[in-house]
Amino acid sequence: MMSSASSTSSSDTFSLSSFTTGMSTISEHEPYRSHGRGSRSSRSSSSSQSQAAARNGKGLFSAIILALCIFNIFEVDIHIGQKESSNGRRSLLSTLYLAGPSTLLPWAQHHLVGVMDRPDPKAETALFWHIPKSGGTTAKRLYQCMGQTLAHRVGADPRYGHDHDAEIVVFEPHGGKDWKVVNVDTTIKPGILRAKQMGLVQSHTSDLIFTMEPQFAGQELYDEDNKGRFLALFRHPVDRALSMFFYLGTATWERTYRPEWANMTVLEWANLDHAEEDYMVHKLTGKKFGDKVDETDLIIAKELVRQRFVVGLMGKMNESIRRFNIVLGVDAESERSQQCMEEFGLVDAPPVEQNGESTSDEVKTHATDKKNSNKHPKFEEGSPEYDIIAGRNPLDMLLYKYIESLFESQQEIIDSYLQNEQPQSVEGTNHVLNDGMELQNEQLQLAEGTDDGLNDGMEPEKAKLAALLPPGSESGTVSISSDYTNHLLNINDPPSESDTALFWHVPKSGGTNIQRLYWCMGSTIANEVGVNPKFGKYEGPQSELVAFSPWDDNPGKVVNVDVATHSGILEAKQRGFLVKEGQPHVDFVSTSEFNFASAMLFSPDHKARVFGLFRHPIERAVSKFFYLQKATWEPTYNQRWASMSLEKWALQRRGEDNWMVRHLVSKGMGEDLTNADLELAKDIVSTKFVVGLQSQFEESVRRFNIFLGLDVSDPVNSECINKFTSHEDDADHSDAHNNEKEIVTKNEFNSYEHPHAERGSPAWVSLAKIHMYDVLLYRHVLSVFNGQGAMFRNAEPVAQVASE
Repeated sequence: MMSSASSTSSSDTFSLSSFTTGMSTISEHEPYRSHGRGSRSSRSSSSSQSQAAARNGKGLFSAIILALCIFNIFEVDIHIGQKESSNGRRSLLSTLYLAGPSTLLPWAQHHLVGVMDRPDPKAETALFWHIPKSGGTTAKRLYQCMGQTLAHRVGADPRYGHDHDAEIVVFEPHGGKDWKVVNVDTTIKPGILRAKQMGLVQSHTSDLIFTMEPQFAGQELYDEDNKGRFLALFRHPVDRALSMFFYLGTATWERTYRPEWANMTVLEWANLDHAEEDYMVHKLTGKKFGDKVDETDLIIAKELVRQRFVVGLMGKMNESIRRFNIVLGVDAESERSQQCMEEFGLVDAPPVEQNGESTSDEVKTHATDKKNSNKHPKFEEGSPEYDIIAGRNPLDMLLYKYIESLFESQQEIIDSYLQNEQPQSVEGTNHVLNDGMELQNEQLQLAEGTDDGLNDGMEPEKAKLAALLPPGSESGTVSISSDYTNHLLNINDPPSESDTALFWHVPKSGGTNIQRLYWCMGSTIANEVGVNPKFGKYEGPQSELVAFSPWDDNPGKVVNVDVATHSGILEAKQRGFLVKEGQPHVDFVSTSEFNFASAMLFSPDHKARVFGLFRHPIERAVSKFFYLQKATWEPTYNQRWASMSLEKWALQRRGEDNWMVRHLVSKGMGEDLTNADLELAKDIVSTKFVVGLQSQFEESVRRFNIFLGLDVSDPVNSECINKFTSHEDDADHSDAHNNEKEIVTKNEFNSYEHPHAERGSPAWVSLAKIHMYDVLLYRHVLSVFNGQGAMFRNAEPVAQVASE
């Protein structure tokens, strides 16, 4: 039974007058029937443009804090573990390297092998990202010297006569030097497209591809059957920028020679309008110079490097090349390799006795390549020159600090390639953590703030572990209310032109019926349907945003984005979803990833108006159990559950608990929940949500119609409402039973009859303990639902109120 109505404070509900007044104001400028039946019209392009400009103008520091906070959703308990190297088991540090949810973009997920995957030169083709003035030329010449077959600019140089070849050819550009290249230029985009057309990667003729376009090359050259492995040498952004300045001011042989820089001071040069600010983040995300990059781009760049790059540092060249040799399968002990390593200063000198003391620890860490090096003044941190360059590259500074931590953390992983030990995959992480490894009871408390303070005040082992976690995991766990929730309208705020409705789709709570109801009314909904390959409207991250109707017999539309997954949401943001000028109209966004979508797709200047349909947590859990017993078509189908009784299944936690609270406060399934988390979740529901109940579906739909501004007097809308809403309290209603049957038939893969757990039964009691926080939250939801009834009581649909 639903609890009786309880009073709520003014902050818990919004006034109908303010809500309808705001809608009336909009309706004067936006005819409701211009999209679908009774829905609000699309925003003007100027509004979208101004929103985008406003978003770009926000302070970087607060933006990065926001982005880092919402990524703290983990699949495992994170503790400090004991390192067990003596028996061959991978330590907890490297086991956790890929713990946590992936935020890789699709091309990186499917075209590249992971850092934890053992190298297989026969099945993969390595690619080296050549970052200018970061040791890339030295690496290229070193591997030429070692006899590796390379793909880079020389292969398509017209001087050698292979720039118009139609097929892949391996040749020696300089007779007698015994080094080979492939007849392509993979350093630039046109050359990459030519190499793709010629089948460079598929030919398996290149030992190492060099490029300055990592995102473009990764997306275009590789595929799921011919994967790549990425390597790169990184350099401190300030040092790299200074080296570039002094080099191009004198390098008359370079195409990018800048003679006007020769007589400039560093401060004069640094104050110019440079196109290459935050060079690394731009290149990793595929953005053009001049395009703005933000905290989301930083997260994408960090995740790409963490999961897909074997990291080297120019300042630690000896160790970096050692790791690259392992990954590439180069025999570093051969006579030829040793001669090349010595030529490039990569063989440590023997110890020298000075005053009776050994200097064996004083070894060279920089390779020597006189052909491409240039001596120039150095500037210390805190100097005006250093500070102005660092200030113009804030995201690259953060990324580089993160890369330094990854470099330290990858050593153990790279060394394991030489052993018989198979690196653990992400899927095996939970088993490793629980398989005989003694974990300390103290949970890791990560430093708050940006990466600049990541290692400050932390024990070395804890700081190292923090670096291994996914980007954004460095932050605290609970204090997100002041961050992503300021992207949500309060329920007593009137709607505006710039906001978009957001439906939180809680699984097995009636969300699918809500979507189908509003599709029936002709609404345009953004969920995951629009990227289904069978509809042919999505061809990758470069696809233009479009709305289309997937079904011949249904007026509903979808947008070709995926907002059901983290990677899909990030890609949608990258494509300008909800803010790009001229994009298609959207009636509402529907996702289960509530906090992630709120943080990534919305902003304080472009807010979400939130509504959701809730169900008793125990009923939801039981429904999921019986559903996954039968749903062989689902990726989460569990064969072991098929013959299990409800009573046995309910005895212990089976993969998830307290799903609603965890998603509202951004806590993973392995993390402990507290009363503070529950209170935060309750506060979010009270202040941000228009609440619906599955058990009160018809009344919930009536409120949602008012909330969305739909005209229920439209005959088609009225027919859809009658079709999808049940009349449980009206036993004499002639269509009730037919409607119920029709819904079951229509939703045959997602709605069905199944047994229920009786209140007070052992199964109910056990599940109530497992889902305690969600049960308490649901009690609060019932109270909010009753309290919000007053603002919808006797209310006409907003479209009708606005027209009077």
